[in-house]
Amino acid sequence: MCDILKSEELDIPNEFSRYEKYILEDFERFFPIFKKYQELNDTFFQSLVNASDDLAHAKDTPEHYRIVYTQVSMIGYFLLSQYSKVLTFPIPEGNFEAMFFRLKSAKLVGDKTIVSSLIASSLAILIDIKKTDPKVHKFFSTILSLEIAIMNSDVSAFHKHAKVFKEILFDEVLIHEYPLLTMQVVSDLAYREFRTGNLSYSGWLEIYKELSEALNMDTKRLDCYTMLGGIYRFKGYLEDSYEYYNKAMILAEKIGNKDSIASLIANIADLEHTKGNLEKALFLCSEALKDPEISQSKPSIYINMSEILIKLEKYQEAINYLKKADKLTNKQSPVVNLLYGYVLTKLPGKNYFNEGIKYLEKGGILSEKAKNQRYLAIYHFLTGRVYLDTFDLSSAIKSFETCYSLAILSEFQYVLLSQLYLAETYLLRYKISQLDGDLTSSERYLANVISICHEQELPILADVLYLSGQLLVTLNELVDAEFIFSQSRDLAEENNNQNLVTKCEESIKMIQTNKVEKPSTIINEMTNIINNLAKKSYIKKTERLPKIYFLNVFTNEGAYVYSYLFDKNLQLNDVLISGLVSAIRTMSSEVFASGLRGIDFEGKKLLVENFGEYCGILACDRDSFNARTILYDFVKRFNGKFENYAQRVSDLGAVDEISKEADKMVSTIFGKLIKSVVPSR
Repeated sequence: MCDILKSEELDIPNEFSRYEKYILEDFERFFPIFKKYQELNDTFFQSLVNASDDLAHAKDTPEHYRIVYTQVSMIGYFLLSQYSKVLTFPIPEGNFEAMFFRLKSAKLVGDKTIVSSLIASSLAILIDIKKTDPKVHKFFSTILSLEIAIMNSDVSAFHKHAKVFKEILFDEVLIHEYPLLTMQVVSDLAYREFRTGNLSYSGWLEIYKELSEALNMDTKRLDCYTMLGGIYRFKGYLEDSYEYYNKAMILAEKIGNKDSIASLIANIADLEHTKGNLEKALFLCSEALKDPEISQSKPSIYINMSEILIKLEKYQEAINYLKKADKLTNKQSPVVNLLYGYVLTKLPGKNYFNEGIKYLEKGGILSEKAKNQRYLAIYHFLTGRVYLDTFDLSSAIKSFETCYSLAILSEFQYVLLSQLYLAETYLLRYKISQLDGDLTSSERYLANVISICHEQELPILADVLYLSGQLLVTLNELVDAEFIFSQSRDLAEENNNQNLVTKCEESIKMIQTNKVEKPSTIINEMTNIINNLAKKSYIKKTERLPKIYFLNVFTNEGAYVYSYLFDKNLQLNDVLISGLVSAIRTMSSEVFASGLRGIDFEGKKLLVENFGEYCGILACDRDSFNARTILYDFVKRFNGKFENYAQRVSDLGAVDEISKEADKMVSTIFGKLIKSVVPSR
């Protein structure tokens, strides 16, 4: 009977492969307790962990089995996100893996005293291991060093040990003898890539994805799918995000991880929030909070609810949820501080405003410390909004431009919103300066938004075209304005937006009867429209690319550095390169100071992006946000690798060295995304 039960009913998850033989040896004692929990409708995973917990505390359990059950239940509770329960077990003697998961739990719970004690105990274990197995000692000491570097916020040490871990990652000892421990470390590194968007962590999520599938660990696949869902959410691909969140939800329910289930409900609520279904998103968040056992997910749920309430302009309700989140995150969450600070600035009273600025600054410092590009983009976006509210327009422009440079690789919607608000800021500045240059700058930023809306098929295209038409009226370009209003009207009719149809027809009639409104009236209306558009969230729908001809890199002074041909029939001769340099030098102030990032040149659209010491130019057959994103990524990485070469580009040896390495970067960055083009030099 026991043999049949072993083969048919007890398939130990791979997370506990190291302990399987001991559980099977003690099967007659283990199975009745395990079966009892299954009859209570616990999942297989929960039943295994709960039964192990009972046996770890049972008086008649032999000591060597008690140690095994203690370790299974301790690690199992960690994988179920029940970190407080992990700390109720005695400190394991001589078992680094169990010690590691206990240490992680103590850090997540926030018990610094236990953390210090566990580090000391872990070091003692490492001393003993070094005497008997130097190879395993290297593995474990690297893992512990990573944890200590994280605790000390020592980024350079962290990267140093992460590099070592990458070199030893696929050693058979780690993969076969300590697969769960290995997966947890890879998970931590992947999580850093996911949350920060920092290129220093690039590649870990891909490694995690491959390992979690290969090693077939449901708990780790759950983590991985959740991260992938988040990445697609940040990039704006909601359908892909839904797909991964649904995969994660299936696994969370299979395992019985209630905290993950609540977190995933909150993530799905965030998708509804992004789509503009604010009331549905609030309902889902409220549902997620109903389970009394959830703990780790509560802060993210509170943050999600507060973001929705801010868009609904229910600032006091948002503050209440942010206070709850702040308490649970020990006042160290960048995004909580950022949102709380911003909300305070919206409340009446100088004291609230000054306090809000302090929280915003703290959120910015925490974001910088975490090297989190998404949070930094949010910081500069919110500070830009505050500067705009207080009419510090120069500072607002600087903040929104910085937001764009951070958001282009980390979150799509802040790219769009920063461009909209730059258009509004220049409009407001025109009301003071009365300079046509400010209107022209606003027009260019709106043109950027129109380009993005066309490529991504965003439903606000009709509204943005209407804004562009109004701006052309202000610039007295009435013929062009009438044409744009006609386009906006036609799109509005397709979208059943009768209100916009009426406004377009009224604007066309005003032009035809030469009764246009005063610029100040038009600008006030445009400002109101932009502010309403900013209450929505925006998603990236497609990766489609234009035809790409060539890539060029120059220093900011105009010195030629590097070129790459995507069209083998095209020749980049000296005349063409000289023309490019001349165009960039002539228009550089416009390119980098007023939102013009595309130049028409010999029948091609030159997309221009600048980072650090270099300026990148990508020749396409049309403007394209997708192509621009790839270009910006390339120039950013190019600067990171060749920043110190900028003053040596006249040295032919330096240029040759750059070319060899830059070719590899082109293959990596462009090769995965341009399937229809085979690059050639």
